[in-house]
Amino acid sequence: MTLWCWGANSHGQLGLGTVSEQVEKPATVELHLYDNKVKQIACGGAHTLLIDNAGKLYSSGWNNKLQAANDNEEYVFQRTWKLSGITFTNIACGWDFSCGVTDDQYLFVWGSNAYGQLGLPKEHFAESMRPIRLHVRATLVSMGLRHTAIVNSKGEVWTTGFGKHGQLGLGNDVLSSDRFQKVDGVGKISHIACGQNHTVAWCSDEKALYVWGDNTHGQLLLSSVKYKKIFKPNKIDIGVNQEVKKLLSGWKNVLLWLQDGTLLAWGSNNYGQLGVQNSVPTGIYTYVSLPGGRHVKDIALGSEHVLCLATDNSLWAWGWNEHYNTGMNTEDNRQLPTLVPLETNATITQIYAGGAFNFIVTEELDNADLVDKNDNRMLYQ
Repeated sequence: MTLWCWGANSHGQLGLGTVSEQVEKPATVELHLYDNKVKQIACGGAHTLLIDNAGKLYSSGWNNKLQAANDNEEYVFQRTWKLSGITFTNIACGWDFSCGVTDDQYLFVWGSNAYGQLGLPKEHFAESMRPIRLHVRATLVSMGLRHTAIVNSKGEVWTTGFGKHGQLGLGNDVLSSDRFQKVDGVGKISHIACGQNHTVAWCSDEKALYVWGDNTHGQLLLSSVKYKKIFKPNKIDIGVNQEVKKLLSGWKNVLLWLQDGTLLAWGSNNYGQLGVQNSVPTGIYTYVSLPGGRHVKDIALGSEHVLCLATDNSLWAWGWNEHYNTGMNTEDNRQLPTLVPLETNATITQIYAGGAFNFIVTEELDNADLVDKNDNRMLYQ
């Protein structure tokens, strides 16, 4: 197994042992996971979390608010010993805050709580927090710029943090919260994603999308002229009668990956993050296609760029490229899916995108392993 990275590295978030404005082409990361492998990576504004297949947590990068859960800012992946003995099954990062879900579905949070985004009452807790376990259980979690949303085993949504734009979904009389509150008016949620100032959720039972928060760029799939902000969940039937593999959000754009491989995208396209050259009216989604009729194996969204793995093991990127986050050797943004040059023939098994940086995992697989990976490619999320 090999971990690769590229893009912004202002605080050592790539784990290469150095700090730089950016890493312009994919480089390999030296990892010390012993006999374990990478299970999941979560990328924040300039910090990175990693869990291995034993549920152990590692981190690197920006730590000014303790979001990396270390005593100091580290530029290589370090084991977070404060959380040793805890098995994590899911992790997420916001701009400067983080969380992890344990194998018994309890939620740990750490980092900035300046806006109550950790769900800790501000009168009792500091603005920068070391890891603490909440009396909250979660199966899904997502973090935005200043807010957090979780889904519990019942499919209920609970939110906390900054809510001026309606991103908490708690109504226009609740513009902030420093503890998790239940969001009413949604079905049993199976997927959730936080953007910069909005939240989107999917109900598999109803085959329906629920949206709330900022809609300035049409990221709620509603007309931005008529709907600037939505303070309570709005249910939208988008005519999708199949399962959803992933619901993802960038800062101001959203992507839906369907069971049949279709990619639907909407919201801001100011950097080409929708993957189409033509302008897309707000309130309408567009179809995204990979060149040559390729099929999607996995996809990840950064703040304003997209990383996509095709079933033929080719890697594609589009959108914002100021920090070479699409892997191209120019700072020009990419409006269409563009092939990422990789100096390896190994099989790409996992992809991740952050604020302006990326990670991929490659493995040398034989043919039998390859069939197994393709048959079970959605076991990891």
